[in-house]
Amino acid sequence: MRKKAPTIYDIAQRAQVSVATVSRVLNGHNTVNEVLRERVEQAMRELRFRPNRIAQTLYHHRSKTIGCILPDIGNPFFSQLFLQLEIGAFERGYTMILGNTVSTRDMELTYLHALTERQVDGLLYLGGLTNDPHPDPDALRALHDIAERLPIVAVNGDVPGAPLASSVRSDERGGTRDLLNLLHRHGHTRVAFLGGQLDVTTSVEKLDLYRQQHPDTPNHWIQLTGLTIDAGRVAMTALLAAGTPPTACLCVNDLVAAGALAAAHERGLTVPGDLSIVGFDDIFVAQVVTPPLTSVNHNYPEVARQALDALLDAIEGQKPERHISVPTRLIERDSVSDRLVPL
Repeated sequence: MRKKAPTIYDIAQRAQVSVATVSRVLNGHNTVNEVLRERVEQAMRELRFRPNRIAQTLYHHRSKTIGCILPDIGNPFFSQLFLQLEIGAFERGYTMILGNTVSTRDMELTYLHALTERQVDGLLYLGGLTNDPHPDPDALRALHDIAERLPIVAVNGDVPGAPLASSVRSDERGGTRDLLNLLHRHGHTRVAFLGGQLDVTTSVEKLDLYRQQHPDTPNHWIQLTGLTIDAGRVAMTALLAAGTPPTACLCVNDLVAAGALAAAHERGLTVPGDLSIVGFDDIFVAQVVTPPLTSVNHNYPEVARQALDALLDAIEGQKPERHISVPTRLIERDSVSDRLVPL
């Protein structure tokens, strides 16, 4: 038979104080005599008492919990960023509740409403609506309504016009520019763009910058196949089958770059001897493939710190900066070499 959990009445009896005194200790009142406070805390330790979080939420109007919505915890970019957010929240006395939407809008809206109903103190929003250049109007309306009642910080995304507390983003345009400049310094003017989706804002932004620097790119050098390793394989296979290949490939992320690298190897090409390949995100995959991939690091700890600072400021009634940008870092490895003569 399960043992009954101790109550504040048990604590009061063990400490030989009133229930009101126990309540004041639990709620952090500074009017309790130190001797009595120590007796109450000792009784709590002896009885292994844990405060009722729901009751404390009702009393303080705070749950000390933060909701986090993201599209795919299996994607190393999101898992790495969530890890930093969770560690930072715990250090600040908060626990995190994760809503993993598996990239479906219905689940995203379900989690948005469910976390709000659980009375989280604020929301960190990654991907989904905050990374969609053409969001569904009904979903946008739901987000707008909740953002008027609950602090929401978009992480590496934004929803223009929505009353979000803040948007904290790594400078992906700057990181993309760094990669293109690196390729140009190595003599690569024939550069393809692999991966990405037109319904993902960060893909569109990278593609726009690429097109600005490569306005005369052949159509088959742009392969918008998705964001996965398989998408990289498909993109590279189509690229090599379509005619004159480029000398370098800018991939939308490291997963796509890993798939493209595998497909190039299967076709007998050497990287970077025959073809240079760069990725983005600097996830662990970039370090374990052969050759290790040149990539861009989002500065995950700083993005997480800035996002949590902005959200906690909003929870406390302050007004954080609406747009916060975190510099990225170019990580040079072994997947790029000089190429002055086309294949």
